[in-house]
Amino acid sequence: MKKSKINLLINREDYRKYEGYFYGTRIIAVVMVILFILSASYLFLISFQNNSKINALLASKQTLLLSSQGRQTDEAKLIYVENKYQDLKNFMKNDAYSLPYYNLLQSAIATSTETASLKSFVISKDRDVTFAVSFSNFDELMNFFRFVESDNFLKNFENITLKSFTTIGGNENKKSSYDLNFTGKFVPINENKN
Repeated sequence: MKKSKINLLINREDYRKYEGYFYGTRIIAVVMVILFILSASYLFLISFQNNSKINALLASKQTLLLSSQGRQTDEAKLIYVENKYQDLKNFMKNDAYSLPYYNLLQSAIATSTETASLKSFVISKDRDVTFAVSFSNFDELMNFFRFVESDNFLKNFENITLKSFTTIGGNENKKSSYDLNFTGKFVPINENKN
């Protein structure tokens, strides 16, 4: 057989040389495809995990939002209680702590007379006091005057003054009553106990 055409471009030695290049290129291409598939699957896996975390967080957020909507009234109540507590603290700063002084005065009046009554009682934060005592008969009034001048009564006050003396009634039809109005300043309760 005779060849009619001669291929001057291809030589067997060159073909083997090019075959080595093509083989290396195919290996590199296969490795690149495998790396691409591995990278894509890794990125897909990470994105799937992140999406599941995001979905879990969104579900948690939705649950918290629903529960917070139900608790808005509770929060309003807590704010109301906190405001009342602050009001109470402010009140306690300015409170005169009048109950111990009132009880002290009430017991002193009860000790001195049987029918006398505490008609009014006003005390300030600084323990300044104004009170009125009412009597239904003159003998009780005189007993109370003696008691007011005693050390047992005066030890409760830094100072005390009779502000006014009022007689009401005195007719045959009406019983007479006597009112004494005092002003003064109490000794602090802690000093009374000593």
